[in-house]
Amino acid sequence: MVSTSYVGDCDRQQLLTDAEAGALACAPPPHGLAAVSWFASTDGETVLTLAQWDSAPTHEAYLRGGGYAAPLAGPPGFRLHRSLAQEDESRVPGCLITAAFDVDGPERQRHLADSLIAVQPADGGHPGAVSAHFLLSHDGTRVLLYTEWTGIEAHQEAAEAGDHDKVHALMSGTPGVRLTHGGRYRLHRTLSL
Repeated sequence: MVSTSYVGDCDRQQLLTDAEAGALACAPPPHGLAAVSWFASTDGETVLTLAQWDSAPTHEAYLRGGGYAAPLAGPPGFRLHRSLAQEDESRVPGCLITAAFDVDGPERQRHLADSLIAVQPADGGHPGAVSAHFLLSHDGTRVLLYTEWTGIEAHQEAAEAGDHDKVHALMSGTPGVRLTHGGRYRLHRTLSL
């Protein structure tokens, strides 16, 4: 489950993260919840939360049982379509970049994700790029792309060099696909369960 909360400033980013992590730490974790990570936007305005479940059925059982606690519930659910990373990659990402899209159905989901994957450089691209992950919503209406970088500077350097031009052209020029939002985040906290 991926959710974004607008909080307004850095202090509230900390308060939200601490409150949600504290609530999870005070009780036995829901069955099937593997980990929760909180990412603070670099502009201080939002928190992106990634709750990883063992499977869609375990998350659905949680919801049916009345589990609606943030950050574990938020629709829609996503499944990993594909990841791009070197097998021996061991660097810890210092920056997370997201791009979210509304799409006209499952065919557009797969088309967009596969097209974006096809234009990625075979050599891994910029040395600061750690990985890219393509997630498709269960309901067929959204695609979430998140890329991990060694730091904000590496991502900015790649953008200024034009490394993202083909990707941006696909994002804006594919029929049935609309960019809804994106962001730049730093990992703030992770809770493994």
